[in-house]
Amino acid sequence: MSDPQYESTNHADDEIDLSELFTVLWQRKLLIIFISTVSLVLGVLFASTKPNIYQAQATVLLNGENRNNTITSVMPDVATNHIDFDTSIKLLTSHQFLAQLVSKLSIPAVFQKEQQGDSWGAEEIKQNLSIKQIARTNLLEISFESVDANFSAQLVNTITTNFIAYKAQLLQPHIKNDDDWLSQKIAHIQAQLIKKEDRLNAFRHDNNAIDIANLVKLDQHEISLLFNEQRALNQEHELLLRLLSKVKRYNNDINRIVTITKIANIKIIKSLLQSLESLKAERSQVKLRYLHKHPKYQSISLKIDEAKRQMRGQVYYQIQQYKARLKDVVYLLKKIDSKQLTAKHNLEQSIIKAREFALINRELKAHLTLLEKLIARQKQLEILDNKSTIASFIVVDPARVPVQPIGPKRRLIAVLSVLLGSMLAIVLVLILHFVGNNRSRYRQIVISQGFNILGELPEIKGVTAEHPVLKGHGKNFKLYQESIHSIRTNFMTEPSLHSQRLIAITSLMPNEGKSSCCLQLTRSFSELERVIIVDADLRSPSIAAVLGQSPHRLGLTNFIAETHTLEQCIFHNEELNADVLSSGIQPTNALLFLTSKRFSLLLTVLLNRYDRVILECPPILSVSDALVIAKSVKGMTLVTDVTKSTTAKFMHDMHELQHTNIEISGVILNRTKNDSRQYYGAYSQQTLTNLKDC
Repeated sequence: MSDPQYESTNHADDEIDLSELFTVLWQRKLLIIFISTVSLVLGVLFASTKPNIYQAQATVLLNGENRNNTITSVMPDVATNHIDFDTSIKLLTSHQFLAQLVSKLSIPAVFQKEQQGDSWGAEEIKQNLSIKQIARTNLLEISFESVDANFSAQLVNTITTNFIAYKAQLLQPHIKNDDDWLSQKIAHIQAQLIKKEDRLNAFRHDNNAIDIANLVKLDQHEISLLFNEQRALNQEHELLLRLLSKVKRYNNDINRIVTITKIANIKIIKSLLQSLESLKAERSQVKLRYLHKHPKYQSISLKIDEAKRQMRGQVYYQIQQYKARLKDVVYLLKKIDSKQLTAKHNLEQSIIKAREFALINRELKAHLTLLEKLIARQKQLEILDNKSTIASFIVVDPARVPVQPIGPKRRLIAVLSVLLGSMLAIVLVLILHFVGNNRSRYRQIVISQGFNILGELPEIKGVTAEHPVLKGHGKNFKLYQESIHSIRTNFMTEPSLHSQRLIAITSLMPNEGKSSCCLQLTRSFSELERVIIVDADLRSPSIAAVLGQSPHRLGLTNFIAETHTLEQCIFHNEELNADVLSSGIQPTNALLFLTSKRFSLLLTVLLNRYDRVILECPPILSVSDALVIAKSVKGMTLVTDVTKSTTAKFMHDMHELQHTNIEISGVILNRTKNDSRQYYGAYSQQTLTNLKDC
């Protein structure tokens, strides 16, 4: 019965309805309260067996001036303050120090009993001792926990009063060795320092330079000046080459040469050109009045020739000057190249000298810094040697005998017990709920939505949606038939269903077992009445194939299309002992047939001919065909598979069903657990109830 048209509508099966969970929890509230109460009682009993724990605290100031580690104190950029704190904490919790304290303590008898014969000592102190640094301060907080308040305070105060002596005891044997080491190190550094200073002075003398850094800058400046001079000469060289090239291209033609801008702009040539133009203009005026042999005309012509001669001489002179300058520029460029090589070599030497000078200077400064630290450390050791009891561990707040215990936290244990018990109870209830039978939950949902439950059908192995059950054997099939008889009895005895001769069976989604239910109800009713089964699921018909007929056999669509008569479309099946009207030729548009007036007329005709008409309808939420059929029937019977979806999805689908305004006569739960007592009991109880109502 699967159809791609039906499979287009899908819902998420992993939804969880919170209201359902809250309902389950409310129904099992007594179990949750009982488990929570038992957990609370157990927690209180556990807390009552634990003795009171008392904590004593003392605050001490760790003076960061004394440095007890020779190597780390002379190393630059070492955070000795943190090292002092870590060192002090490690010494306070060391086994040697705590073992020395045991002999100075008055140990209560209860501790000796707890050890069962073993001596109470440093390991037991370390387990309950806590030392931490107060953030952003030089303070340490020392605390100890035990069942004896007086002993807690005694132990903390013993630690604070004995730590200074213990620290001095550790350091005193090493002071002399450290002082000798420092003296040798200082003498060695001083000798190295003298060598470095001599080397620095010798370097300055050999290189005849006081300031190496400025020497590098001077060489760089000289290279920059040479580069600028070279660039200017290159520009002049290029200009002269272009100028002489033009002169050569004009082939010593004075008239064309003087058109060159640079030559024409020379002052004397510019003046000669102006004079020549004036003389030519004057000669033109004279020519208008006199002949060329006239003395005045010839005088002006001589002046013009003289001007041309002078201009030619000046032009040749300037050209010779440009050629001479070109040779000078070439010579200067070669000389600058030589100077640049020398300057670069000098710069490299200056950089090497500057680096060597900086290295010697850094070594000298490092030796000076190290010498200062060693001298300072030597002075500290002298002070420590002369006065070894100097305080570096000051008690700010001594420990007092605690009055209130810090544990066990009985109220917290009680609250946690209740919370833990409640959580375990809730988890247990939810596990029982989810692993339990879906039957009861589906029944609750159906009843909460205001629908009647007509019956329950057991699950039959080997039956699929594509092959509805028609025949069978075994216990499960007998239970299935008994359930069908129970549903038939409900239809015949229930006052609201007694007059409903047309039974329209549908489902929410495809493959929920409505075809099997239709076939079995038809067989059951045929034992008492004249029955016909009609396959109105035109999109995915199955009745004809199950009964051994061709899927294209004449049927409902043929009658509605008026291609065949009703008698030609109906056939009798001996297995069902009933008449059958199959779906007929599968149409391309099922709604066109189901909305036809002939479909409603057909139902009326069948009700006149038969005592009971069983109509298989398409799924409600997959296609709209069932909505159309619902207008022609008084009520529809819904078959739902309890194993097909979660209860949350079923609740969601039932809500959608209410919005369709389809009248539901009742609900049949399919594929429930196989319990013979359940089915027979339900059958008997329902039958008796219906008989009483009648």
